[in-house]
Amino acid sequence: PGADMSIYFPYTETDRRLTSFHLEIEELLYSSVENEEHICVLKDRNKPIIFTMARLDRVKNITGLVEWYGKNARLRELVNLVVVAGDRRKESKDLGEKAEMKKMYGLIETYKLNGQFRWISSQMNRVRNGELYRVICDTKGAFVQ
Repeated sequence: PGADMSIYFPYTETDRRLTSFHLEIEELLYSSVENEEHICVLKDRNKPIIFTMARLDRVKNITGLVEWYGKNARLRELVNLVVVAGDRRKESKDLGEKAEMKKMYGLIETYKLNGQFRWISSQMNRVRNGELYRVICDTKGAFVQ
């Protein structure tokens, strides 16, 4: 509900795809650089991606998804996990988001997620985000919410 179908259209509509964003999206997902915008790297580009994009708060339970993934060795063999949540580029004033960020860093360490997991700071370009979802589909991945 509420999704703009001019932006969030199916990945199979290839004539509408916004290929001009593909290099940026590839960089966002697969760059070996870690910075304020993204940390951890995906070593195996051939794996499908489980993808989520949401606020980083307790209600959305993004850290619960990351913990579940971290504990599931078989799933980690089969797929990568990409999370777009929170804004690591600036210090949050929200205590709940701060707590979830701290928890996320702990999960990355506890489960040694680097190589199978990518944490990307919140993305504000809705049009590019629409194509990001479609690129995830290209990997035969899945969106979870």
